[in-house]
Amino acid sequence: MYPKSINVNFINRQQGFLIPLAIFLVGVMGFMALALTRSSTLSHQGFTPELLSTPAFYAAETSTQRAMQTLFFPDASSRQAADGRCAALATTYDFSAIDGLQLCQSQVSCACVYQNNQACNAATAANYSATASTHTSIYTITSNASCDAGSINASRQIQASAYLEQE
Repeated sequence: MYPKSINVNFINRQQGFLIPLAIFLVGVMGFMALALTRSSTLSHQGFTPELLSTPAFYAAETSTQRAMQTLFFPDASSRQAADGRCAALATTYDFSAIDGLQLCQSQVSCACVYQNNQACNAATAANYSATASTHTSIYTITSNASCDAGSINASRQIQASAYLEQE
């Protein structure tokens, strides 16, 4: 009717398994929390340049398109005039007034060669006569854009080529 008596020797032999297990679990969880925090910090640092890389690409692309417009318009039928505009095309675009590109700027240059790889010379009218040996000018527009936000910056370069044949 009375409960069995507890063996005092059995209690003294118990060494406490839960205390080492708890210390081990706290240590492992602490290590995992530290690793997660470090990983989060590193991914945040990698994400910030990506935020600037996309606008830098769009700034370079926009600059290239504007340079193409300058090159071929208002008169795309005159190869000599286009060659002259290419030689004069060394422009810096500032995008500070454009939403999304406020931190960006770009530099654009144009190179012109004839189909025989000689550099274009718009000053020589003989290059554009009906008897000229070359009737095609090849233009390469290079746009270098950069976006700066303090110590973090991103840059992109785009090259586009076009040609104009003399009729």
